[in-house]
Amino acid sequence: MASIEEAAAATSTIQEHVSSALEQLQGGFNGRIVNGFGVYADPSIRRYDLIGARKAIDAALTVMKETKWPTESEYDAHENA
Repeated sequence: MASIEEAAAATSTIQEHVSSALEQLQGGFNGRIVNGFGVYADPSIRRYDLIGARKAIDAALTVMKETKWPTESEYDAHENA
C-alpha cells in the first residue's frame, strides 16, 4: 500500500512541475512577443522562458523515473483490503 501512497505523492509533485512549465510557456509566449518583422522582440526573455519550462519538465521526468509505480495487483490488494 505504501507504493500507492508514494505514487500519489509523486503524481502531485509531477503535476506541480507540469503546471510550472505551462505557466512559464503561457506567460512568456502570450501577447505581443514578435516585432513588425516577425522576429521575437526580446529573444533573451523567450530563451529564459524556454529554459524555465525545460527545468520544470526535467524535474517532472526525474520524479517520474524515480517513482515505483503500483502494479495492477497492488491496486487490487488495496481495493480488497
